[in-house]
Amino acid sequence: MSKEMKRARRRQDRARMLARAKRYYPGQRHQRLADNLASCSCWMCGNPRRWHGEVTMQERRQDVRDRDSE
Repeated sequence: MSKEMKRARRRQDRARMLARAKRYYPGQRHQRLADNLASCSCWMCGNPRRWHGEVTMQERRQDVRDRDSE
């Protein structure tokens, strides 16, 4: 992929995320939140692994594979 294509892709992705954030967060706040669309990282909105110690779906699948192979 050429350098100009990469730049065009980044610009397109940024515009797409800004448009999506504008739908979720009307006003000027959408520009700041466009990168990840998360307004906070409290225990209700954040990563369940961080706050509750839950394992990810990938780790669950691996545990099942490990149990089946034994």
